[in-house]
Amino acid sequence: MPSVLWHHIQQLLQRSDIPAWLLYDFRGSNSFAAYLLGLPKEKLCTRRWAVLVPAVGRPQKLVHRVEPHVLQAVDAEERLYTTYHEWQVVLAEWCQKYRRIAVEYSPDAALPVVSILDAGTAELLRKLGAELVSSADLLQELVAVYTPEQLEQQARTAQQLYEILWEALAWLRNQLRQGAQPQEYALQQFLLEQLVQSGLETDHPPIVARTERAANPHYSPTEEDSAPIRPGDLVLIDLWAKLRDPSALYADITWMAYAGEEVPPRFAEVFTVLCRARDRAVQLVRDVLAQSRFPAGYEVDRHVRSIVQSAGYGELFLHRTGHSLGTEVHGPGANLDDYETHDTRRLLPGSAFTVEPGLYFPNEFGMRTEINVQIQHNRSVRVCPEPVQQHIVALLSSEWKTQI
Repeated sequence: MPSVLWHHIQQLLQRSDIPAWLLYDFRGSNSFAAYLLGLPKEKLCTRRWAVLVPAVGRPQKLVHRVEPHVLQAVDAEERLYTTYHEWQVVLAEWCQKYRRIAVEYSPDAALPVVSILDAGTAELLRKLGAELVSSADLLQELVAVYTPEQLEQQARTAQQLYEILWEALAWLRNQLRQGAQPQEYALQQFLLEQLVQSGLETDHPPIVARTERAANPHYSPTEEDSAPIRPGDLVLIDLWAKLRDPSALYADITWMAYAGEEVPPRFAEVFTVLCRARDRAVQLVRDVLAQSRFPAGYEVDRHVRSIVQSAGYGELFLHRTGHSLGTEVHGPGANLDDYETHDTRRLLPGSAFTVEPGLYFPNEFGMRTEINVQIQHNRSVRVCPEPVQQHIVALLSSEWKTQI
């Protein structure tokens, strides 16, 4: 690990008034630790190891004598152990010296993404005299804050997805006008082909769901399980992708269309509620940043949920408002969530996330709208792609391209 990163971590610890951070791993259990230390995934590692980063002073690493190579590249004072007793002696020394130690755990498992430390090791550290605090906020600044170049690349990817989406809608419109009832799976495969041709990659095929199947938020068609898109159907399209580059960030968007000339009032009413909730989420982020503070993930979710609730649809909003975006589509940063979890992490400059409220009427229909939001390093807010959808696209209308 470069000394400049040690310096950054120690600055964070000092600012957070945390005396030390213990990075612990057993057989690849802690991907955050491996990432921060720059450890290759293919390196053989069968014994537990630990790295102690103090707020002040030289870091130390504790590694088994059978596998000293595992942390060979980590610039820290080496401590070796063989027996369980030797392992405990060093941990006891650290616990008694620093007392308050950050680890990858979340009180009450409120944030499962950082709740990594096993219960037995947590018990041992407490027995040895340590007070454990969550490293969630520390990790947020180290693994979920991106460069201006990465954010710009993500915005371009989001715009590519927007263009691909409209190509897919045009394909679907043509099919419907010819009297065909194309399968959800066929539209999904069309989208995949467009992603490949655009130089993008994805970890899963796009979601294409007609009316009642869209009531399942994570339904995705397969060749064996697909339904025809018929006149009068709602169509939900959710696609996400990134450039073929390890440092590239995912973009993730969802749009709604209608296989007809005029969107029925009930569909239009529900979508209006979702758009209002989505846009007020963005405004809340802007307002909080203008107050010289950073909004918490739970705060935005709670605000959005109150809007949906006041419209009478609260019980049909079945998931969090949004998720962090990173080099994986569900990134390691703060989620907009006070529903599935209670995410107290702050939305920081250099971060990116989705805003995607959805409503799901069992056995009837479902709909969702999804945009990407970036907090720039100057604390301004950027929404992408543009323009943002405000109306369901009526595919068979003569003015279908202007209905956004």
